[in-house]
Amino acid sequence: MLADCTVDNTQGLEDALEAFTAVKSGKFWNALSSAVTVCLRRFSRALEQGRRRRGRGRALLTPLILGLAGLVILPAPPASAEVFDRVIFASGADGWDVTFHPTNQNYAFFAHHRGRVFGCLYRLDPDGNGPIEQGDGCFSNGAYTLDIGGQVGQKSSAWVTSDGSTAYIPRNHSAGNGLWIAKVDISDPDPTNWTLGQQLASFSTAMQYNSNSIMVNDVLWAVSASGILKYDTTTQQASTVSIGIMATHAPVYSAGGKIWSVTSDGNLACVDPSNDQLCSYGSFTNGVGASLGTGLSPWENLAEYRNTDGSFGGFCSNTACVNANGAADTNMVNPLAGYDSGSYFKTYGLFHVTDQHLLIRHQPLAAAQTYTCWDYTTQALCAGSKFTQTSTNNFPGKAYNVVQDRWNSDCLWTNADDRIVGAWDIAHTGGFGTLAGQCDLTLVSTTPTLTFDAQGGSGEPSDQTGDAASDVTVSSTVPTRDGYTFQGWNTQADGNGTSYSGGDTYTLPNSGTDTLYAQWQINTVTLAYDPQGGTGEPADQTGDAGSDVTVSTTEPTRDGYTFVKWNTVADGSGTDYVGDATYTLLNSGTDTLYAQWTPEVITVAIVTLAYDPQGGTGEPSDQTGDAGSDVTVSSTVPTRDGYTLTGWNTAADGSGMDCVGGDIATLPSSGTLTLYAQWASVATTGADTSTPVPVLPSLLLLLTSMLLVALGMRRFV
Repeated sequence: MLADCTVDNTQGLEDALEAFTAVKSGKFWNALSSAVTVCLRRFSRALEQGRRRRGRGRALLTPLILGLAGLVILPAPPASAEVFDRVIFASGADGWDVTFHPTNQNYAFFAHHRGRVFGCLYRLDPDGNGPIEQGDGCFSNGAYTLDIGGQVGQKSSAWVTSDGSTAYIPRNHSAGNGLWIAKVDISDPDPTNWTLGQQLASFSTAMQYNSNSIMVNDVLWAVSASGILKYDTTTQQASTVSIGIMATHAPVYSAGGKIWSVTSDGNLACVDPSNDQLCSYGSFTNGVGASLGTGLSPWENLAEYRNTDGSFGGFCSNTACVNANGAADTNMVNPLAGYDSGSYFKTYGLFHVTDQHLLIRHQPLAAAQTYTCWDYTTQALCAGSKFTQTSTNNFPGKAYNVVQDRWNSDCLWTNADDRIVGAWDIAHTGGFGTLAGQCDLTLVSTTPTLTFDAQGGSGEPSDQTGDAASDVTVSSTVPTRDGYTFQGWNTQADGNGTSYSGGDTYTLPNSGTDTLYAQWQINTVTLAYDPQGGTGEPADQTGDAGSDVTVSTTEPTRDGYTFVKWNTVADGSGTDYVGDATYTLLNSGTDTLYAQWTPEVITVAIVTLAYDPQGGTGEPSDQTGDAGSDVTVSSTVPTRDGYTLTGWNTAADGSGMDCVGGDIATLPSSGTLTLYAQWASVATTGADTSTPVPVLPSLLLLLTSMLLVALGMRRFV
């Protein structure tokens, strides 16, 4: 039999395996037979596929010969890196694409294109020297498929929930009603125990036969004839976001936090999954943006567009580009302009963008395809160091699409109509999808990590790691953000997930990275007005931190002062503001504007106190002073022959107010105040021919004046 093996007789190897298994018994033979079984199966498969894994044929024969010679076979450790040889299924197992388990690196999944089976193969060798080999089927006796009770559509996929327990496969074949979704319980560590659920899930309306499906955060999205379908695997609730008539072959994409598709008119359609509403921003109207094609020049292929920094930028077809805001954009460098994607793209194709922002282009379902690469970071064809543009190549078979491996980003998978599944090195110098370009799939360390996204803040905690599904304590480190107050952490950026605070317990995922997002409350800041001795200042104003408010036009008042403006510093050395000016609030606390004043300038009139001697001489000089001020009546006494001064009066005839020297006189507000001398005649020698002056009144006047002088000064006006 060994002679037969060495001459490439596959049947001889199978006969040898059967005979060897029949006679093995006991512990020694159990251990030996396990190793020999692996050797025989691997060598048989290498011969069947027409190649040996990088010279591994001789390595596989060696332990076989040693085992048969009775030597002890030591178990080998599980492979950490292994070239994935393309798999050619015998029949009935061609899949449209390849999907992956979220935590277990051993599995790759597919759904039989237009068939009724859920497919699984081993992505990695799960047991080293055990009987299972990389590329084998997951089910009993190495079978690749499990019947799901109904047929799937043209672009069928199998999606596994984040907890790794359930696979969902839409059964949208045209022969059915397009509502049903098969559920396969894959929670058992042994795939041979996986079972089809007894109860099917269901969309709210039928999924289109020619459309694909996607899963985002455990939610299935697909396309119906009139909108976007949603099935939440957590709540088991189905709904439809109605848009209008959708394209018969409308794809569904997830990019930039939105769900995207194409209407029957070729317009880009958008749904916001955060609220299940049609996009209404930018150029979107009721979820519909600009056209990706016209009746004369319809869209034939479609790809997500990315900007040079790798951010999502919209979508491009072979005829037009529409940006993320829903507007036609001729500034976008179209990677599909003039590109021929063959005759079957709409029916079978879907272009994907890799983590390296590379778009792999080809001709879906063509027997021989030309694989080319577009680099969004340069908006040009990929450099040779990233991808070798190939001539026509049929080694991957009639591939439907090209999908990036979940764990090894440099490996891309194809699944073909002629039942060929392969994993290919993206940068293989000999060309993509070639015999020597099959990819090394590496076991990736899966220590789960908890990261913290400060969402605009800084000083977030360091990443935390631990064992799969273990508990960690959420860090008490509090990030900071200007103008905001930290409110805690949440599993979703928009705060709609589960909330956590420092010190809480968080259960890590089985693998990969979980992220907690900082939640912020914008600060309310106050603008106050300090009148600085005045009254009637404006009321306080409030607003968000860093926002603009309009300075009040209300002006305070202050006796003896005129309001000029406001200033950020009490002494006026800061920034000036006037009413209606724009003021930008601080990030926290209270801002204060201080009233600035100038003293009022009061012009005081200079008035005069004059003295009229009324016939006398030697009267006092005029006195001047501020209006309303007080002056002292002069003590200078004028003289008049034959008369004696009895005092002064504000009226010439003495009918006004009397005053004498030393009295206080209050000056008027303007003009001149005149005091008139009051006289009394005195007796002369000789004949007196004048009218006699009554002695008693004159005497009384003299005594009165003397009394007033004795009592001191007096005030008059």
